[in-house]
Amino acid sequence: MTGLRSILAATDGSEHGLGAVVTGAALAERAGADFHITTVVEVVLIPPAYIPPGVDAARYEPDFIREARERAEAQAREAAAAAAQLHVRAGFAPQLINRVAEEAGADLIVVGANPHPALARSLVGTTGRRVLYLASRPVLVASEARREPFRRVLAAVDLSEVSRGVVRNAWAIARADGAELRALYVLEPLPMMLARVAGDKEEERRRHGREQMAWVLEAADLVGEEAVGAHMRQGHAGREILEEAQQWNADLVVLGTHGFNFFDRLLLGSTSLYVLRHGQLATLVVPCVQGRD
Repeated sequence: MTGLRSILAATDGSEHGLGAVVTGAALAERAGADFHITTVVEVVLIPPAYIPPGVDAARYEPDFIREARERAEAQAREAAAAAAQLHVRAGFAPQLINRVAEEAGADLIVVGANPHPALARSLVGTTGRRVLYLASRPVLVASEARREPFRRVLAAVDLSEVSRGVVRNAWAIARADGAELRALYVLEPLPMMLARVAGDKEEERRRHGREQMAWVLEAADLVGEEAVGAHMRQGHAGREILEEAQQWNADLVVLGTHGFNFFDRLLLGSTSLYVLRHGQLATLVVPCVQGRD
């Protein structure tokens, strides 16, 4: 992604849905991008066992859709985005949110953060996680209704193929907001068996990491940009990313995922899910397919 041309915010009409709408609308205005809002009514998914006897749920679907549209329109007005294109659907929310994003040509999807991350132990709620699982484009998890520009964007790279997409997406937002961008690489400890084989080659690993970071910035055409820096830390990737974000006062973290597999969903073991689970700031997750452009 070389620039932001279209942004989609997903809302369920709640407070954290409003956070997605406000954050997305403000970013779209700063970037000069088209802005879309989608809300999905899941009434058709009510299990028959939960429907009272003699009640035809289909009869009430138009009312639910109308109410959902009214809530979304009210949030658009509150976000000063009354001209946003509104998409109201009925069905399975995560799937339809991604479908609308594809139809709208959205460069990124904005979802609201869990309103009580300390209690839920996760910044992103159930629907947001499912959107992430299905997404083929970046997903911004808005931790608040943010109207002001991002000032410090931290792009966490792992020197894999997806790293170029991470840096490019981070730069698209940093450039739109006039923000500083810092690329961060965390040199993680080797497993015991590999550490024995590597012996005293730790300095060589650090040198290789620095060279690869330079390559990532060069591949993203960011060499020589004054607002772009690079940093390297050692330790557990998730913890070090959050520590760097706190020390540098970053207000947006950008990272990639190689795909949320079955074990990621069960254990929340990937770096991206660790940051989403333990962090409390806006996070942009770039899927692996973005790294191939």
